[in-house]
Amino acid sequence: MRAPSRTMPPAPIHKPKWWAWIFVTALFAGLAYWSWQQPYLVAVLFAVLGVLVWIQTIWQTHSRRRLAASRHEESICRFARSFGLGADSWILRAVYEEFSRFIAVDRRAIPIRREDRCSEDLKIDPEDFDDLARDIAFRARRSMDACDKNPFYGKVKTVGDIVTFLEYQPLIVEPCTAPNGGPATQLGNSGVTEEPPSVS
Repeated sequence: MRAPSRTMPPAPIHKPKWWAWIFVTALFAGLAYWSWQQPYLVAVLFAVLGVLVWIQTIWQTHSRRRLAASRHEESICRFARSFGLGADSWILRAVYEEFSRFIAVDRRAIPIRREDRCSEDLKIDPEDFDDLARDIAFRARRSMDACDKNPFYGKVKTVGDIVTFLEYQPLIVEPCTAPNGGPATQLGNSGVTEEPPSVS
């Protein structure tokens, strides 16, 4: 019997690759040199960029506060009920918790719905969605191997679609302990690899 979904592992902590530090260092070095060559132009460009980022942040925060206010009485229970009794509870909890935390506002998770569109309603960038999909698959213990053969590959638009997509992915079989305290035997592939389902 499978353990309750509340016992699932947390999402893994992603550490930057070594080449990412080299890229960031080179980027800052280039900006420093450009600032030294054309300080006024760089100052104007950074000021304009700062204003645009500030406007976008204010708009996104206001939008998410309105969304949170409209759903303040909703919970994971309502979300799970919208899928019926046959849905995998581990996938449902992983999807709900990861999406809710990602779009959180004022340090409060926002309830999500099955029909929420990832791009239009939740404003999740495709690259961020790919990272979310990997984290959700890891927590729900679903392999991402051969996900391009999934009938929902490239067709994920809503939160409900990602649930259905993951239900088609193979379940990761956890290692079991051999009798008499012997070494554990790996019964299946426990890696979460390959490409995540792209938002179309």
